[in-house]
Amino acid sequence: MFTGQLAVISNRATWLSDTIELEDDEDGSTIDLASPDYTVAISVYIKDENDCHRLTGTLDNGKVVIDGPGFHWQFEDSDLHQFCAGTYKCGVKVTINGFITDLIIGDVAIVEGN
Repeated sequence: MFTGQLAVISNRATWLSDTIELEDDEDGSTIDLASPDYTVAISVYIKDENDCHRLTGTLDNGKVVIDGPGFHWQFEDSDLHQFCAGTYKCGVKVTINGFITDLIIGDVAIVEGN
């Protein structure tokens, strides 16, 4: 699990994450999330200071995309414009074949964009 500061993003720009690949703990091989051997659910969230979800991206709503063995997320400026400048809680939860992992628990700093 990764904990810490994720990014500094603008509330008036697109946030496209880097591609994240998962490794098997036993042999270090990359897990191919696109494989039909896996049932995968991924959610990315931004919460406010009261732990209320303000924005959620999932495979179902198209904000999270499996691109080969890994995945990435993309929030548009229209998704992010609701946020005032500040630091928010951010996380990524991955479920593979029913096994749930909090992959990322951290903060994202949102700045007032142009």
